Amino acid sequence: MNELRNIAGDILCDATATFLNGAGLATGEDQNTVLPKLFKETINGRKEDVPYVSAQSWRRWLRDTSNEENNWTPSELHAIDFNAKGSTAKISTELNPIDYPEDDLFGYMKSGSKGEESIQRTSPFKTSILRGIRNMRALSTDDAFVFPKNGSPLPYSTKFYSTHLEGFFNLEYYRLGMYVNTSSRQELSSELIEKYTSDLSVDTIQKNIIRYTLKDAEQIRKTRAAGLLRGLTYLRGGAKMAAFGADVSPKVIVFAGLSSANPCFNNLFIGKGEKPELNIALIEEIAQDYADKLATPIHIGIRSGYLGNEDQVKALVEKGFVVDSPASVVKSFIANYLS
Repeated sequence: MNELRNIAGDILCDATATFLNGAGLATGEDQNTVLPKLFKETINGRKEDVPYVSAQSWRRWLRDTSNEENNWTPSELHAIDFNAKGSTAKISTELNPIDYPEDDLFGYMKSGSKGEESIQRTSPFKTSILRGIRNMRALSTDDAFVFPKNGSPLPYSTKFYSTHLEGFFNLEYYRLGMYVNTSSRQELSSELIEKYTSDLSVDTIQKNIIRYTLKDAEQIRKTRAAGLLRGLTYLRGGAKMAAFGADVSPKVIVFAGLSSANPCFNNLFIGKGEKPELNIALIEEIAQDYADKLATPIHIGIRSGYLGNEDQVKALVEKGFVVDSPASVVKSFIANYLS
């Protein structure tokens, strides 16, 4: 097997009768209607509304879930600069990937001004949006009234959807516990470098490019990647949960360790009849095309009864895939590659 440098994958979440990410109010005659996020896609020559959850939103769900599941201290957002009127002009997290796993995994940014350091770490965890799969997208409207003690009833409506949301990701595993400073951008602040000098190995890559690596980086990578996968397994979050509650934890997760940073597991699911299906021919093709880049077997976690072709998916075990429930395949991956 190749060196494990990345962990790429794809998830599918059940979004039946949900409103997970809002786009605000409609306009004109429908100004009392709350809208979910939608985009247009051309299917067979006609425009179709596609429900989606922004990457920013579901990444926030994952940040919070990962912190909770692993008892990590959150890297809270706070104001770092104010305008002349005293309003917040800039915000940032703690900008500390050493003490806060969240910062190491998801990155951060602080633009310097007036001679200050510019501190920025691009996120090692890359994601797509969560988008409704084809042939399984239905929009509905819930019409209701608020009845005040006095006055006439006030109408309001909420547009919601039933679909299955797919999103892919890639974790640049090799970057965890490792930080690069250049003349124009620093991943580690001077304050952190000074504070953790004894914990860091320092390498000059070339002029004005210095790499700082935590001396226990190998174990930190394993712990934090395992924590992220654990958070993904039990993912929770979403808007309007009081009225349109949903379990957004993935009902299917497909992932593997890779030597390259290709998010190769994507568009794996198709809508057929009443249930989604995993495209068996496609996942087998990916396994063949990336055979020389795979660092682990491909793991597939499925919730029993969720996929229409569950038996075909389970039969992939005979071809070297690891297939079990979502939590079980994640636990197996952690035990075999991240412990």
